[in-house]
Amino acid sequence: MESGTFKQPILVRDDGFVLRKIECVMDAIEFLEEWPIERRGLLHAAACETCCSAYDGRKSVEAAHKIFTTWARRVGLIEDVPVAAPWMTGPKIGGLDHLEAGA
Repeated sequence: MESGTFKQPILVRDDGFVLRKIECVMDAIEFLEEWPIERRGLLHAAACETCCSAYDGRKSVEAAHKIFTTWARRVGLIEDVPVAAPWMTGPKIGGLDHLEAGA
């Protein structure tokens, strides 16, 4: 059985508008099981089946990631987080000591 961890986590907002990070197949299964019964549909059922199959090793983790993401987008739960520009996350040049030395 392969690892159930997703290569890239999925950020979703639940009904309480709490941001949740879905990092693995089990996180996805738990989220799907918590979803209100009256709001479930065919895509929800397919996502449950695929995620459970991935957990058991009958389907790939990538398939589970893909269908969970598709379902979450369809019901409007995906939270797109902007990626920081490279210049914002690059190496730090100097520090406070560097600034004080030049003063």
